[in-house]
Amino acid sequence: MMAENGEVSEGRGQSLGWGERRQNGVVFHRSSRVVVAVRNVDDDNHTDTGSGSEVSIDNGIEDDDHEIIKLPQSTHSLLFTENIFSIPFSFALLVFFLSIACLGLALLDNLNGGSPGNPLNIPANVPPEVRAAQYLSILIALTMEEEIPAGTNLLRMIPKSSVERFGVSYGKFVTSAMCRLAIGYMFLLNVFLVLAQSERVLDMFYDMLALNFVSMIDDIAFQLAKYDILGKHLRLAASAKCFRAEFEKKPYFLRKKMTIFVKLIYLFNLLVFVAGMIYISVLQNEGYFQCSSITVTFGEDIWEHAWVSTPDGHLKSRVLVYSYFNGVYKQNGTHAGRPVYQEMRKSSVSPFVTIIGAEIKYCTEESAWVFSHENIKKAKTPEESSCPWLLRSPDTQAYDLIDVSGEWEIWVGVINHGAKMDSTCNECQDNTDCNLNGMCTDDKQCHCTNKGYYGMHCGLEEPCPRIIGKYNDSWSILYNRQCKHLHEYGRPAYTLQHMGDAPYSNVHDEDIVNLVFSGSRWFAIKIVGGRNFDIQASLDAMEARGVEYHAFWGNTPYDNETIAVSDPTSRSYPVGVDFYRVGEKGEQFGPFGVLHPLQEPPGRGYFRCDNNIADVDAGFSNFFTHCNKNSSNI
Repeated sequence: MMAENGEVSEGRGQSLGWGERRQNGVVFHRSSRVVVAVRNVDDDNHTDTGSGSEVSIDNGIEDDDHEIIKLPQSTHSLLFTENIFSIPFSFALLVFFLSIACLGLALLDNLNGGSPGNPLNIPANVPPEVRAAQYLSILIALTMEEEIPAGTNLLRMIPKSSVERFGVSYGKFVTSAMCRLAIGYMFLLNVFLVLAQSERVLDMFYDMLALNFVSMIDDIAFQLAKYDILGKHLRLAASAKCFRAEFEKKPYFLRKKMTIFVKLIYLFNLLVFVAGMIYISVLQNEGYFQCSSITVTFGEDIWEHAWVSTPDGHLKSRVLVYSYFNGVYKQNGTHAGRPVYQEMRKSSVSPFVTIIGAEIKYCTEESAWVFSHENIKKAKTPEESSCPWLLRSPDTQAYDLIDVSGEWEIWVGVINHGAKMDSTCNECQDNTDCNLNGMCTDDKQCHCTNKGYYGMHCGLEEPCPRIIGKYNDSWSILYNRQCKHLHEYGRPAYTLQHMGDAPYSNVHDEDIVNLVFSGSRWFAIKIVGGRNFDIQASLDAMEARGVEYHAFWGNTPYDNETIAVSDPTSRSYPVGVDFYRVGEKGEQFGPFGVLHPLQEPPGRGYFRCDNNIADVDAGFSNFFTHCNKNSSNI
């Protein structure tokens, strides 16, 4: 029999299992959402009505006319069973807004940390086990969510006349069902973001359980009210007659139409979840959330006896300054679900043609990102490792190099710890990424509109067209025929105009001396007899040589034509940087030879900027004067 509060009596009846009891031929199913009582079905597919009558089964599918519909025991039900000015109604409204607020805060937290190009903060990629858990969790989420089926079932089963029989407004009844749907879809939206953003399986499951708890606050609050924990008014409201009453059902043909609609809702939810996850998975696998172009900056680490393969297949010992490999690296394929970055030319962002560039990729054997070059070896004997690294990141599963943090290990004959390897993405998301000196275009590149700045992110000051040394030696920017600056490593090249009293060794009037940046230092490099040729022909030759220029593979900083070198700097031009005259060379003097300071005291810088371009070398005057007047062409 039914107790006063609508529960199944514990004193009689046959227990069938969890949540079920048979009483006088009726099987009672208990649920936190809807209580349904169904009469017993015998083995001959006929329903025993208790009086010998029968209800037929059509095509093996049981009609639901025998079901008894009762209101779900939830505070959402109080939104239509109670007067809007009553304490129970206010309490139910408070619980509803509490649920919405919690789910809303969870939604804001899930959206926090996004960027214009990735507003949902989706990771670059995820491991296979996380990918599998994402799709399985879709089914789990749709099974866990109860508000949408509860709301749609009430609208499907209970007609307006049955609701109004208890003096309840049907409009409030429908509004309560809509509140359930709102909470249900807030829950599903949060679950979708959790699945899309998760990088670990357990984190995904924990977040889903937390969201499910928030969506069940109405059930918990109702039970507390029913147990007389929240006061008399709420206890009476939770024990009202309408929660024990059996509601009439809509006619079968109307319920059938609504049943089809409810199934379509479930199918829609499933398809949206699956389509959304497939779309995100495709973008991740295509590297959409990974940076396609990066700028890499190494520290001043030096390996004085690197083993380098020569074109004839032999190994030769050379000095390796890692900063010579600074510059732009572009994605060239993928490995282990992560981009492989290839070193680009120092004069542009295009691939090398005659030089083999270095490579940065993820190594599964090392569980780390590594920097390597196929022609630079750790030793004469071949390595057994499939990743012959020169720099190695800390152990990481990161799918994006930008996300790697911590100190790297570097090979300098032995493993050194604490090496520097900074990487920045060359793609912009908004104008702020262009340092407000340019516009971020649709292809995620900065277009510098401020004439005073240039560079990948418009963060380099426009270089001084003419610089003067401490000894009155003057230098002018090198231009090509189109009056564009000749660049190496993102910095302009300069050429010596007047020697002045500079103490450079073995520089003659017919020689050309160029000042070229090589990753972190400026080098003054002599071209013997360069002024004996046609000026334009010399400029064309220097431009052609600069296209494939690389400070390491060109070996320029080590030959006898390097006459000066600067301190490490990141400035866009050499003003304010200390310089040193290169003296005697040898192993006992370090990689650059004996260095004699060109300025006193240290730190004052050797060059100053001079915008007066009237006093230039006669052989260069016409060309340089013309280009300096149009020096905005960076």
